[in-house]
Amino acid sequence: NFTNFRQVSGKENGDLPAENEKSGNKTRSASTQSFTFIINEEEKCKDKTPFLVLLIATRAVEIQHRDAIRKSWGSESAVPGVDVVRLFMLGIESRAADEDLLLRESEQYRDIIQQDFLDTYNNLTLKTLMGMKWVASYCSGTRFAMKTDTDVFVNTVHLVEKLLRPLLPPTQNYFTGCLMKGHRPIRNKDSKWYISEEEFPDNQYHPFCSGTGYVFSGDLAAKIVSASLMVKYIHLEDVFVGFCLNAKGVEIVPPPSYSLFNIYKVPFSPCGYNNIITSHHIQPDEHIHYWQTLQEKKHTC
Repeated sequence: NFTNFRQVSGKENGDLPAENEKSGNKTRSASTQSFTFIINEEEKCKDKTPFLVLLIATRAVEIQHRDAIRKSWGSESAVPGVDVVRLFMLGIESRAADEDLLLRESEQYRDIIQQDFLDTYNNLTLKTLMGMKWVASYCSGTRFAMKTDTDVFVNTVHLVEKLLRPLLPPTQNYFTGCLMKGHRPIRNKDSKWYISEEEFPDNQYHPFCSGTGYVFSGDLAAKIVSASLMVKYIHLEDVFVGFCLNAKGVEIVPPPSYSLFNIYKVPFSPCGYNNIITSHHIQPDEHIHYWQTLQEKKHTC
């Protein structure tokens, strides 16, 4: 079933990576295994220095979410007068058919990046690091970047106009989002956020921002990548990024209002959504409906 993998990845041996080498050296850092771009967009920032890069984690099957985001808040012309670059981030699926469809989608929209790690929940940290490496390598001049997911609605206009534009350049070491402080590791094996004592022996995480949506200055991408070489890998990507920030001595900036970044679904109203940056658990049709309603009605608030 993996006959296409060799051609697609350009690798000699066509071997699939293990699920991030679960056995073996448990203390390895996240980047001991280097992954190769199968789909890349290295020209995206060649002729422009964007104000904002959107790094959106997705799975191959979520094409309806991607199409909805392209037509709504993730459109590169969503914020008038502001250069926005949109990228969807993927690993590889175990079905070659998914890869063929993805290549076609990539040729059509030129907004997909993919490396050759398996696209699993436990590899979400690798997906985020791929986005960080992309910014550091191909778009290091961007003022800001944001990492989010396809089931999150992002009010990109409010993000730019109210949060980012007022910050005076040069903005450096800036990182914000839904701030999580004093969180303890969950040892219940039935939890989605379970982490073993072997993977993380301490009893408290460093501060981090929820992976549903965090925003950072462009300079931090390279710093997070370099920290990832020293920090022990954990599969909870938002917690891991918090470890990287801590290793670099970067303090997370609390958002100006705690209602901006939401890890739950905010009930929709035009005036409510006009004043938030993220809302979680969003369906494809809601991305489009909420965005269109905001564009039509935001002036009435």
